[in-house]
Amino acid sequence: MDSSRTAQRAVIQFLCGEAEPASQIYRRMKEVYGEQCLARCTVFRWCQRYEAGRANIKDLPGQAHVVTNSATISAVEELIWQNRRITTREIAVELLISKGTVHHIIHKKLGYGNVCAQWVP
Repeated sequence: MDSSRTAQRAVIQFLCGEAEPASQIYRRMKEVYGEQCLARCTVFRWCQRYEAGRANIKDLPGQAHVVTNSATISAVEELIWQNRRITTREIAVELLISKGTVHHIIHKKLGYGNVCAQWVP
């Protein structure tokens, strides 16, 4: 059985077309897909999209998630080493990436924290 996201979205679309409630759709999908089932909130979100008239089951084109690559991580670390008091906003403006991505790189990828307004490992 195909448990891919696209296949599960097709099931959601079909059941929404039959006016099945989102909670019932999730319950039925959980029985069939088990651990591979989409999250409850995801099922509800796709139900809302299909009820609003969406017909496509594929993701819409958007920004690729390649911002957090080794080059960006190195660039963030270099900016921090140049100025230990640099802010996430300044880094984001400098590298043309979001503040959330900068925050993720600093805290999760580099393991830095902010002590007395300075970034420290």
